[in-house]
Amino acid sequence: MPRTSVQEKLDRTLKLIEKASKDGCQIIVAGELCTSDYDRFYGEKDVSLFPEAESIPGPSTDAVGKLTKKFKNYVIFPMFEKAAPGIYYNSAATIGPDGTVVGNYRKTHVAGVQVLEKLYFRAGQDFKVWETTFEPHARFGTIICHDRRYPETSRILAMLGAEMMFCPTAAPGYAGGVHWSVVNTARAVDTGMFCIYSNRVGPEGNKKYFGESMIVNPHGEVIAHGGDKENAVIAADCDLALVDEARIAVPTLRDIRNDFYVKYYSKPGYDALI
Repeated sequence: MPRTSVQEKLDRTLKLIEKASKDGCQIIVAGELCTSDYDRFYGEKDVSLFPEAESIPGPSTDAVGKLTKKFKNYVIFPMFEKAAPGIYYNSAATIGPDGTVVGNYRKTHVAGVQVLEKLYFRAGQDFKVWETTFEPHARFGTIICHDRRYPETSRILAMLGAEMMFCPTAAPGYAGGVHWSVVNTARAVDTGMFCIYSNRVGPEGNKKYFGESMIVNPHGEVIAHGGDKENAVIAADCDLALVDEARIAVPTLRDIRNDFYVKYYSKPGYDALI
């Protein structure tokens, strides 16, 4: 497969953001590392990737900001971030209605499953929740791809007040099936919030990404699904009253025992078996 430049990927993503904005979407999320050819992060370390990284804010977030300022919405824009010389992250910047970066999440669980992200990215150290400036003042947070396999990530966002969680991903064939659908719906049920997942679609290098972007409501029901259609935009009306309804019906956040769990988290854990 021929490689595409950062600019080519950015241009394609901007067109999709504009389409979603014209359709009335108030919070939009693109795919993980949407300005990079993700398959290049597999295999041996490719040092030619690093010059593609950008600062946040930077040229790409500025381009997205022109659209958010025009449409008065939010865009979660995942990208390869250069924070300082030798310090790089798999990040997702949130650009707000004034056209500026209002927040940035750095992937906390850097993947080392088949892809070797650890050769490129440091692990993020913080979770944040933001609130929209417009009604109903939705509170939302972001995790990235591999993070979703750890229930703590979405649960922490919920405990910080999130009603919506966005999760951009770049998941190829091996991560499909129950690894995709069951985990995604479980995170919504675990937390009683809307969970929105975007995924790359189609062939890239020797990998094929299966898509299936989805929006799951707080009861674990899939209310929008992208299938395997390339350049698809999926959307749904997210009634925040369902968050309260779900958390009353299944009060997991009320009954959570963090004070109890911490004594186990502070021990050596799985490694102690060796």
